[in-house]
Amino acid sequence: MKYCYRILLALLLPLAVNAAEIKEIQINQKNIQVEIADTDQERELGLMYRKTLPAEAGMLFKFDNTMPVCMWMKNTYIPLSVAFIDSNGTIINIEKMHPLAENIHCSKRAAKYALEMNQGWFEKNKIKEGDKVAKLN
Repeated sequence: MKYCYRILLALLLPLAVNAAEIKEIQINQKNIQVEIADTDQERELGLMYRKTLPAEAGMLFKFDNTMPVCMWMKNTYIPLSVAFIDSNGTIINIEKMHPLAENIHCSKRAAKYALEMNQGWFEKNKIKEGDKVAKLN
């Protein structure tokens, strides 16, 4: 039964990934293509099971309420960095996350969004806490 579940997941996962809404956001005049995760199911799946992420792309998690937010890397094979963002679009903090790790990474205060990018992307683009993210809505 476990084997059948894995086959079903392997067949359906690409459909779920391809169905995601794609949007362009901007940080410090840098345009980024992001997949939107704004339902419980999309937020729970996140970037799990993927082997790659394009260099200038990421996933934007939109939460229903502004609240403390935590992320983890269970079943996630790509090294990522996450920026927690408040309702005004200000980056609260940025955390590095390692593949398959189950420790949690949390926002330092209430967040409305979390942006996952390839690990090191924020540093490479000189994006830091306090910077503004545009085109979130």
